Amino acid sequence: MKELHGRVALVTGASRGIGAAIAEALAGEGCRVALVARSEEALNTLADRLSNRYGVETLICPADLRDEAQAAAAVESTVARWGRIDILINNAGAGIYGDMAELVADDLRATFDVNFFAPMAAMRAAVPHMRRQGDGVIVNIGSIVGKFSQPLGGGYSASKFALHGASGAARAELKSDNIAVVLVCPGLTNTDFATHTHIGVPGLEDMQGERHAPLRGVPPARVARRVIKAIRRREREVYITLFDRLVVLGAQMLPGFFEWGLLLATSIRRRRFSQSLGGRGRKTADD
Repeated sequence: MKELHGRVALVTGASRGIGAAIAEALAGEGCRVALVARSEEALNTLADRLSNRYGVETLICPADLRDEAQAAAAVESTVARWGRIDILINNAGAGIYGDMAELVADDLRATFDVNFFAPMAAMRAAVPHMRRQGDGVIVNIGSIVGKFSQPLGGGYSASKFALHGASGAARAELKSDNIAVVLVCPGLTNTDFATHTHIGVPGLEDMQGERHAPLRGVPPARVARRVIKAIRRREREVYITLFDRLVVLGAQMLPGFFEWGLLLATSIRRRRFSQSLGGRGRKTADD
């Protein structure tokens, strides 16, 4: 799909961060863009900016992607508006923080609803239209922590593991239909994602919004540029930086050493979280 001008794209989680950056990059290529997120106000602001700056048509689809039906409905609204869907970007994501042994089941399900079941619902809705067209690209935004287990972020990692597995299967299944499935695995990115991560520690849920990542990461625009390149090339799997790729390689090639590093990072992360609580955090074996 080398020529993107005039194509129809749908981006979930488009109100901010990576999603907004991808939507803008697609608009810059001349795509008509459907924008999906919960905040109608934020979508309207972005839609106006894209229309004014790039002269492209936009469609806003306010939706709560914890509901699979709303994810599918966004695809159908896009096709109803423009008669086709060429590019599906499954970007919306939900984070969760806490020990696996303590996560509340409903919180974990909500994370999977956004990170796994919503992309699956959008794919199910989009694929019949792409098959009819004889072409299409599905981009699933995974994570490097979908390649290795992340202590205190195990619920998020597990949801991305699931998305990675489904992406690989769908890629093989849809190849004969000329539908590409691209898995993008960003590392740390400079967005406010961490501040929206749900705190799944029983009794400390009110601390949602605290930032625990010690670094800022790459700008969302860099991720967006790499996504555009991947769509053009119909790539299989994409990393944003060489460092991200090396981290995953290290996890695969040196699992014992990598686990030691994760334990050290987990100790630091627990300490940062405890400090953010202003002394209200519980003592742990790592403190």
